[in-house]
Amino acid sequence: RQYEEEQGRFFEEAEQLERRYQPMFERELERRRDLVTKGKFKLGAPTTPPQPEFWYTVLTNHPTISQLLNKRDLAVLRYLRDVRISLLKEGAKGFKVSFEFDPNNPYLLDRVLEKEYLLYPKISMGQSVLREIRCRPERVSWKPMKDPSLVTYTRRYKNGTSTREVTTGQSFFNLFLPLALEPLPPGAQLTAREVETRALIEREMQFDMEVGYLFKDILVPQATTFFKMGLERRRSLPGGGRPAATESNG
Repeated sequence: RQYEEEQGRFFEEAEQLERRYQPMFERELERRRDLVTKGKFKLGAPTTPPQPEFWYTVLTNHPTISQLLNKRDLAVLRYLRDVRISLLKEGAKGFKVSFEFDPNNPYLLDRVLEKEYLLYPKISMGQSVLREIRCRPERVSWKPMKDPSLVTYTRRYKNGTSTREVTTGQSFFNLFLPLALEPLPPGAQLTAREVETRALIEREMQFDMEVGYLFKDILVPQATTFFKMGLERRRSLPGGGRPAATESNG
């Protein structure tokens, strides 16, 4: 028990230290944002051009995130202009990931999509415990026929007729769905189906949290590294072109 108490104090102090340095991190990331969006000039001449597909290149060159992307996601992410991390206000444990898109993009009605990861105040088994995932807006607003998670297919019948049907497929933007698991009252009895449903939500929340920490601890602070990897990969392709996009959700 003493070990758990000391571990709890360690995580509390680590969080305080993170909050202390957060303003400095944000200033440095703001400089990077300006360089990416505006470029760099010397004596009125551009020495570094703007990189409008900076974040597209970053996400498509990370091995985990790239596996979540379908062909239509790629088209949307070309308009992703910034990804920001912010800690929740004092008294709330967790963090927020904000995705900012070009306001003139032809896909999204929402300029900014946000995900908040709310954690329980205490550490369990050396790890933060996820309480809830909030998304703002709660449902992404897409322009007509632009939702990349929707897959249209044709169902054909024996009599020669056919119908077009729409279903939801794999998409990076499926991450922008709120997730929460209601605590059970003491002695609660669950049916087999309820147990299965809760287990599924727990797995989804765990994976979602891993993606959130991936953005927080790796992708945002080390974005330039993944961007350079993408440039090197592009140069290595025949003709220096882009890799062909693949459809991953049928």
